[in-house]
Amino acid sequence: MSFLSSSDPLALLAIQAGQINAPADATAAQGTTELDSPQRFAQIGEPVPIVFARFRNSKGGILISPGATEARFENDASNNVTAYYMLVLSEGQLDSIPVKDVFQRACRVGAHTQTYNRRAGTWAPGNYLVQRAGKDLPEAPFFCGTVGSYPGISTLSFNVTIPDGFDQYNRQVHLFIRGGMAVTRIYDSVTGPSDNFADLVNWLLVNTSRVPEAMIDDTALLAAATFLEVNGFTCNLEIRESTNYSDLAARLAPYFLLAESSAGGKRGLRPLLPVTAGGAIKTTAITAEYTFTEDTVLPGTLEINYLSLADRQPFVAQVIWRQQLESDIGIIRTAEVRYSGTAETGPYESHDLSTFCTSEDHAVKVGAYILAKRLYTTHTIRFAARPQEHNTLISAGDIIRVQLARDNTTYANSVHDYLYQVERITKTLAGDVSYEATHFPIDDQGRSLIALDVAAAVGSGIILPSGRTGVSCDVNSSTDNTIPAEAFTAADGDDPLDLAPSGGGLGFDDSAPTGATDNPDDGLDSSAADTPFTAYPAGPVQNGSLLKAPDPCPGSALSSVVYYGTDADGYNEITDIVQANGDIIVGSLDISALYPNGNYRIRKIYHCGDGSSIVYGVDVPALPPVSNQLIYTADYIRTDSSAGTVVSYFYPPYLVAGPGASAFDIWRMDSAGNVFIAGGNIASLTMRDLIRRIPGNPDELIIDYTAVP
Repeated sequence: MSFLSSSDPLALLAIQAGQINAPADATAAQGTTELDSPQRFAQIGEPVPIVFARFRNSKGGILISPGATEARFENDASNNVTAYYMLVLSEGQLDSIPVKDVFQRACRVGAHTQTYNRRAGTWAPGNYLVQRAGKDLPEAPFFCGTVGSYPGISTLSFNVTIPDGFDQYNRQVHLFIRGGMAVTRIYDSVTGPSDNFADLVNWLLVNTSRVPEAMIDDTALLAAATFLEVNGFTCNLEIRESTNYSDLAARLAPYFLLAESSAGGKRGLRPLLPVTAGGAIKTTAITAEYTFTEDTVLPGTLEINYLSLADRQPFVAQVIWRQQLESDIGIIRTAEVRYSGTAETGPYESHDLSTFCTSEDHAVKVGAYILAKRLYTTHTIRFAARPQEHNTLISAGDIIRVQLARDNTTYANSVHDYLYQVERITKTLAGDVSYEATHFPIDDQGRSLIALDVAAAVGSGIILPSGRTGVSCDVNSSTDNTIPAEAFTAADGDDPLDLAPSGGGLGFDDSAPTGATDNPDDGLDSSAADTPFTAYPAGPVQNGSLLKAPDPCPGSALSSVVYYGTDADGYNEITDIVQANGDIIVGSLDISALYPNGNYRIRKIYHCGDGSSIVYGVDVPALPPVSNQLIYTADYIRTDSSAGTVVSYFYPPYLVAGPGASAFDIWRMDSAGNVFIAGGNIASLTMRDLIRRIPGNPDELIIDYTAVP
């Protein structure tokens, strides 16, 4: 086993940034299929697989070994055993599977029927084996499952009859999938099976709700899909284990020469190599997006870290891939990639792509990238710059140029002048932009050395035979493209239970508790002259609550609302302070101008559609005139002490304050006509100040207020 190690924390930035993967452990290829094994049975809670594949150009597709959720076993008079298996294939709808692509062990045997969104087959599960005279009772499970429903899942019913004396009926069923679950392909906008890794990433982002769809970078995914399509990097993969999206993307993307991208908060993919407008690997001169010099790099922020020579020693990249034969089970192969004349006896690094890679050229180019990245990349850089045009032009993956003068005391002055690929962009607490980037080596023509080597790497083109020898065990033909008729069973009592929310909606519509609070009084914050308010009838009311007066015209429409003011000269209608909805315009009534002697009465009259009228009013005793004194009144009560403001309320009581004032007076009247005046600071006004009920004075609260949700 070989591995990367370094004492320099930035030396592994390439791996951390997703440019290359750490080599695999020395173990069997993950794409290996054990053909002759007992049939696997799925367990409750096991995730439904995702089969993502597309067989085209004599490449691709994937052999899967699905688990069974139901089974049936029966034997005839000759003790021949017929076994049935209900197999869960994948989320989504797969292409129809022909007879030639169904195996038990390595043999084309049995019959099948396939369906989507329901249970395939019409048989009932169970063990119906009986003892036949002179025969051994075949062995089979006693608990064979029950008929279930399979919403959103592709299923297949398989059955096979095995002669007496053999037990192959209990062997694993394998299926070669030429067309995986249907998705809308990004590259050509066609709905069908796909082998483009960008389509898989897009499907996972959408269906796992990892991010809102508006935060998926469609432009970046289209560029990535084009890059994969043009360069032949295909993905034929079965995901059987529950995994985190970020872990899966970080593990697989580098093997497609991609990295995750984030631009403006949107998630996507970006190529690790420079590409042309058409998606091909660019092998011409590279132009930097921006050049950083002494004028833009902040002093004291530059940090350059060189990779150790031990990390750059020649080695052999062993890339494991899967050769898929069109008419037989695929085989695992290894492509060894090295630079000519180097590492002829190792060391070796293994990278396992066998779970998804079915192209030798794909495997070889990944190996070339890993070698070239290690050979040519010499250092990483980190620096900060004040925000200028660069922070709107540059994103992760872009190529920048750093050109800095080197002032030496013992040698001639020189220039640090290199291209870099940006890996990470952050902002400091001071607002400066911090860049972390990896050396991007070029030749004397300005071309990417890594891109040149990757573009030139091609496989041998040798296609190996399957190695199948001996007498064939196939019963069905390897050229039988027949699609069996669809047969299925309707689900019985397994439909999901739909619950209606008790509140009539999904969240944020719950009601406040009802009833008065009954906490015991601790005697610390009460006074005889200050009785806590009682909310009517929905309380308790909190500061910032909104309360509304009851309808003054129950059973009929409100016709109009009129305000009257009176002093010694009698009642005068106030017409310039009322809004269209009948509420007074807050802060618009200048009391001192209307009634200079300070003795006035305000009356609010509701005129109802049925001809009745409701009158509310209060007498206010003479007070010294106050310039620009205002009266606030409305049908609603609301306070917002946290914002330091007071909004309107309706009688009782009245709040009097000057415009923009920070203090107020609250006027209240009891049933005997006595007026109570209390002052305070507006910022500390609470609902408790606005509504109080004095025992024995029921007339004080003329209107009962109710809470508005």
